Amino acid sequence: MLLEYIKNNYKPGEPFLLKNIEIDMKYANLCQQMKKLVDDGCVCRYMDGVYYLTKETLSGVSCCISADMVAELKYIRYKDEEYGCYTGHTLANMMGLSEQVPMVREIVSNRASAITRDVRVGNFSYIIRKATVRITNENVRVVMLLEVLKDIDNLADIHIDASKCLKDYSCRNKIKKALVDKVIPNYPLRTYKAIYDLGLYSVFA
Repeated sequence: MLLEYIKNNYKPGEPFLLKNIEIDMKYANLCQQMKKLVDDGCVCRYMDGVYYLTKETLSGVSCCISADMVAELKYIRYKDEEYGCYTGHTLANMMGLSEQVPMVREIVSNRASAITRDVRVGNFSYIIRKATVRITNENVRVVMLLEVLKDIDNLADIHIDASKCLKDYSCRNKIKKALVDKVIPNYPLRTYKAIYDLGLYSVFA
């Protein structure tokens, strides 16, 4: 029953959390059944509470999931639910504001258990921070914008036009002024200044 549920809800090579499994079974029994599936080679265990179905490559070799996939599942999104996002130099690089590729990725999340915490996922380190505002599907793009704006002087490479980059981001994601005004009180005053200095209010929907 458990294996059938997993195959019906997750694709091979897609990580899933034991706590997200919705099945009529006591948690202790669920853990026992999952251990049996792992022992039988039906399911692979990545780390405590994280599993995946094996995925065969064209060469026939079983493909392992990545640390980023697991970190994003735990702290950023699950299916259609957004509850976190990258921040710091990681986000600046993703947005095109910086060519710097940080060794340690930073994430802000509703699911952070402390204000700041160093977490190991596989062989990689992540800095997980508690979100200053509850992240939702509606505001996650705005939160990402404000996360880079609050430290824009430290995050953006000098030779990159930060104003154009963030205007393009705002237009592409249809950032709404009303939502920015709702979220920004949770951020330091320098975030307001960055918005005006870069002329972003003119492009908000």
